[in-house]
Order: sequence, then structure tokens, then C-alpha cells
Amino acid sequence: MRHQNIIENGFAHLKNELENVIEWEHLTYKNTDIPYDAVFVVNDLDLYVEAKNEVRPIQVEQLSQQKKHFGNLLVIANYITPNAKELLKEKGINYVDGQGNIWLKFPPVYIHIEGIPKQNTPKHKKNRAFTKTGIKVIFQLLVDNELVNTTYRNIAEKAEVALGTITRVIEGLKEEGFLVKKNKDQWVITNYAELLNRWQEEYSKRLKPALFVKRYRPTDENFHVNWKKLQLQHDTVWGGEPAADILTNYLQPEQYTLYTRQHGQDIMKAYRWVPDDEGEIFIYKKFWITPLDKQNLAPALLIYAELMDTKDSRCIETATIIYEQFLQKP
Repeated sequence: MRHQNIIENGFAHLKNELENVIEWEHLTYKNTDIPYDAVFVVNDLDLYVEAKNEVRPIQVEQLSQQKKHFGNLLVIANYITPNAKELLKEKGINYVDGQGNIWLKFPPVYIHIEGIPKQNTPKHKKNRAFTKTGIKVIFQLLVDNELVNTTYRNIAEKAEVALGTITRVIEGLKEEGFLVKKNKDQWVITNYAELLNRWQEEYSKRLKPALFVKRYRPTDENFHVNWKKLQLQHDTVWGGEPAADILTNYLQPEQYTLYTRQHGQDIMKAYRWVPDDEGEIFIYKKFWITPLDKQNLAPALLIYAELMDTKDSRCIETATIIYEQFLQKP
């Protein structure tokens, strides 16, 4: 039975809080247009259950469609990322995770338990692939999958890291099953979606904060209307929300992210921006040397990662579009 252990664990957490108010009616495997995994009954009302091993922000839109169909939806998962939890609450989707964190808004019942950490999490051997420099290398491999079969020196030059880093990263990816032998002479990236999501999380946590330079505000009162007309200089590109807007025409940016190698004084002179800790323009150091896009955009992978590192539902929806159109493998 699909995910029965996950459902049992979630039900136990709810039963502990609700006692006789909740009953587990049945598991179902009906051939419906929108499937579900179980039905709980709370105060004589059906609560449809969707069970997953883990929930990430990119999955929330699909869960939202299930909620529209069933009316009342409960997601039970071993692990739900913090950003995904915020989005689930925003969409009015109830959840229980494996540790017993609960958000259940099912009038007259309201439960919100948060902050219970993972218990007895085994310590994993530190993987050599996901260091700050390793994240730069994996970025290059995800942008160009064929790069893995070129020389280590070529990969190091593309990622602008020391040659010795490449060996550690490649061996680390092999250890975790992300690189497998295709034939005698070629390696291929496998578990692509998992590696992409892992890279996104590690980039947001480890590398992106180290790349941050400064925030600015524009002196031009029409900046928010005319920002697309800016003549970007010196290998500078749009990232995040503005890049997503140009790429999809689906998102009105509120924060303006740029990747550059320009110095602060040159930025102020070129664009007439002034430093401001509350400014809407975010400057990051550019860490790759792939050819410039004609529209002066960061690679789609990086745009996707930045949007996923938000709690904004519109950004997550746009990230989903970018993933489906530019990143998803057939």
C-alpha cells in the first residue's frame, strides 16, 4: 500500500491531539481523475489525505489543484521544507510531518505545532561535492551535462576553481549515485531532478550568501517602469525576479537581482544607484563565465534556484514554469 507507514505516522500524531474527534475511515486506490491516499474523518467531515516522502515548494501548486478538487486536503510527509510549509498555509492546505509538526485548520479544530526537530538523525559523512566551490562545479555540470566527459582542467576553468576540486566533486557525485558510467568512455548525470533540487538547496544555503555584495536603490523614480531598458555593462546579468519576468512574462518583480563583477563605485556611476540597506536592488558577485545570454540573463537554473528560495507563491509558480520549459528532462 502506497505510503501506508507515512499515513500511519501522521494519523498517530493527529490522534494524539484530537483523540476521538478523528477517525481513519479507509485507504483508497480508486481509479479517480485526482487520486488520494486515505480519508480521515474529523467531526464527521471528510479530510482527504495525500502522502509523500517529502514536500518541496515546487509541488505545492499541484497540491493546490487537489485541494480545489476535494475541498479539504491534508498532506502527510516524512519531511516538508520550511518554505513549502509557508506556501501550504498560504493555500489553506493542512499538513503533518514525520516529527509531529502540524498545521490543521479544520473548523472548529485549529492546531498549529511547529519547531519539533528531526529525531535521531544519523550523521552522514560530509560529502565532498557540496562545498562552496563544489556547488560552482555542479552548477556548470547541470548547465552543460556534456561537460562531465571533458577534461578536469576544462571543467576547472569553466567553474573557476582549483583543479584538485574537480576530483573531489566528481568522486562525491559518484558516491551519491548522481554520476554513473554510460559506457567504457562516458559518464552521465542520473537522478537529475534530485540533483537539481539538492543543488538548489545547497546553493541557497551555502554559496549565495557568500556572493552577496550590497543593496542599492535607484534615483530614477521611473526605474520600476524602465528597468528593462537599462544597458547592463561589464558582463552584468539579471537574475531572480527580473530575469524570470523577461523569460516568462509572468512575474512582476519586486526585488531586482543582478550578478556582476563590477566594483561598487562603478555600479553607482553606471546606473546612478545609491547604497541602501533597504533598497530593492540586490547585487551579487557573478561566479560563472558561460557565454552571455542575448537578453543579459543568468542561466535558467540559477533563476529557478532563486525563485525557489522564496516563500512567495507567484515566484514558486514562475519557477515551476521555468523548470517545465527550460530544465525538465524528457
